[in-house]
Amino acid sequence: MLGIALNEKSLKTLGRRRIGGLRIPRYDRKDLKPRIVHLGLGHFHRAHQAAYIDELLHWGRIDAGIFGINLRPDSFPLARIAAAQDYLYTLVSRSAGGEEEPRVIGSIMGYLNAVSHPAQALEVLSRGEIISLTVTEKGYGYDTVKGDLAWDQPELIHDAAHPDSPESTVGFLALALDKRRREGGGKVTVMSCDNFPSNGKILTRCLLSFCREVRPDLVPWIEENAAFPLSMVDRITPGSTGAFMEELRDRYGLDDRWAVGCEDFRQWVLEDRFQEGFPLRALEETGVRIVKDVEPYELMKIRLLNGSHSALAYPAYLMGYRGVAEAVEDPLLRRFIRDRYMEEISATVPDVPGIDLGNYKDTLITRFSNRNIADTVLRLASDGSKKVPNAILKPLEETRASHGAILFALASWARFLAGSGEDGKPIPLDDPAAAELSTAALRAREDPAGFLRAIGMPDPGEARLRSLAGGLGAHLRRIYDLGIGGALEEFLGGYT
Repeated sequence: MLGIALNEKSLKTLGRRRIGGLRIPRYDRKDLKPRIVHLGLGHFHRAHQAAYIDELLHWGRIDAGIFGINLRPDSFPLARIAAAQDYLYTLVSRSAGGEEEPRVIGSIMGYLNAVSHPAQALEVLSRGEIISLTVTEKGYGYDTVKGDLAWDQPELIHDAAHPDSPESTVGFLALALDKRRREGGGKVTVMSCDNFPSNGKILTRCLLSFCREVRPDLVPWIEENAAFPLSMVDRITPGSTGAFMEELRDRYGLDDRWAVGCEDFRQWVLEDRFQEGFPLRALEETGVRIVKDVEPYELMKIRLLNGSHSALAYPAYLMGYRGVAEAVEDPLLRRFIRDRYMEEISATVPDVPGIDLGNYKDTLITRFSNRNIADTVLRLASDGSKKVPNAILKPLEETRASHGAILFALASWARFLAGSGEDGKPIPLDDPAAAELSTAALRAREDPAGFLRAIGMPDPGEARLRSLAGGLGAHLRRIYDLGIGGALEEFLGGYT
């Protein structure tokens, strides 16, 4: 079936047809100003922040559009596809019960890849009133052990020597802010929307650390003119597939090569720390919580949602599951995640204003069970070396209560990192540290303490390390001896 090509010209046709409740922008996009510049124009940003901004535009509360910039080469012809659609795309949110809400998002005004168009991207970034980021945790170049930039990373080595042709996120951001300073630009809010604790504080630390070494004259200007609010963001957004695009065409008669599918749930908690000018407080009208202290919300989300995702993914993959919804419907895995893992992690989560933790955990299980967004176990299992330290190791370090399920999750990861499943087939390890960690994982039955050190466990003292390593090793030996399903069943059998 041929669909209507999505672009500015076809919006009127789509509006007249009103197919399947499809909502389209009713505001004049020609009047928008690129007041928001976003680094990392991926699926999550378009399902989350861009959708919130689209709602404010519908209500006439702002006149600001988003200009997207990517700092890495694109893996597909993003610039050509997005421009052909006038930067419009369809966002389809789906609930676990099957309800679907399709809407065309019009808040994005343009896009540049900084690798192929560095001067133009720099010009746009230097003029943004709001700069937001979803570049993933590894995009910050932060060394969690040292608490500073990882200066041995090739991009940072390059940027220290060639600051005017940067390759790193902080290098490019520093260059843009220096240009803003030299041209008399005003104050700016730099808003991390990446998924790790204290994101705004870490972004500040990384940027200032870079500037002290490379652009020392910029440091006082940043300290006086830039704000770095913390944020917590949440919406499960799998990557779009060809099948999803075809389904969109069949259901709505719409040809959209840039469409995004996501769950119906969304959450954004933003620290009340902005520079004057842009009306960020208007976001409260869309359901965004603007609070003095974001960190309790961050800890809750990272430890309960992201930690549970990882704790589910590794045993689920070994048990043969490839879809998240199918995995969490398995009685053993569901009981492990909801009744054991989440309960242990909850002991490390402080009180969160306005949140009932029991209801939050139940909602997570409902969200994980959503078959309508086709989330994959391998997506959850990717980049474990970046996710596990904050989501699992940090709470393990803090807790003195029951932690058997946390150790079982780490043992499952070690078995996964061994590189082949119980059927002998290779496991695709999508992790930059896979080679190094796989070596430690293969030795983990005999040297569980070595595996804990390899994955970044801070030194807990000799006695506690011996205790944790003993529990981890015991779990791992049972996983190898009984298979993951048998080991999980035996573990859960110890609880009533």
